Amino acid sequence: MTTEDFREVNRRQVTAEMCDALGHMNIQHYFETLSSGVFNIMAILGEPIDEIAERRTAFALHKEESHFAEEIYSGDEFYMATALEHIGTKSMILQHRFFSAEESNELFRSRFITVNMNLDTRSSMAFSAEFKALAIKEFPGYSPESS
Repeated sequence: MTTEDFREVNRRQVTAEMCDALGHMNIQHYFETLSSGVFNIMAILGEPIDEIAERRTAFALHKEESHFAEEIYSGDEFYMATALEHIGTKSMILQHRFFSAEESNELFRSRFITVNMNLDTRSSMAFSAEFKALAIKEFPGYSPESS
């Protein structure tokens, strides 16, 4: 996989405050980056965060898997990029990568299985055909066999 196989959705500059006693970026900042990136993805797909209260739907994380490839340190700049592995009736699988802004090497990877959640019933609901078409248009396709 190369950086061209993913769409950039978030960019970060690591500060000393984001690092822990081990000297690298603490895990809470990986997940904050993932979370804010997913909200950016929702906006790209026509479902911005500021409309969740009215819309009463949002992506909800069902399962996540992570792999830490290289440590990220204070002063490092990286970006989060995403590809679409699968979109089904009520769920989709997103592949996220953190790439070094300087060298474009992969630092971290995460696989999210998300569901389209109805916030009133607290249950999953179907994506519209228009939403699915837009997701396929906006995000590169990802094949697990090619990674």
